[in-house]
Amino acid sequence: MMLVFVLGLTSAVGKARKGQWWAAGAVFLPCLGVVVMLLGGVERRNASLFWLGCLFVAAGFGAEALACRRIRTLGRAQAGQ
Repeated sequence: MMLVFVLGLTSAVGKARKGQWWAAGAVFLPCLGVVVMLLGGVERRNASLFWLGCLFVAAGFGAEALACRRIRTLGRAQAGQ
């Protein structure tokens, strides 16, 4: 569990250093969400931690969508020049 978190954090830091903030969030938030869900227990011992983890995963997918949209918009702007 911690290995997934550390690898995700390392990847997110690398993307953040390149200035790709949405991509960093898209990597880090789902990793954090999985860790929180596993801490809360998939058996739902603590339902609030489970749903908080689901929220982090959903926010990570939203950040991924925004990162893809931003890259596509920048690519179109550069192609139009």
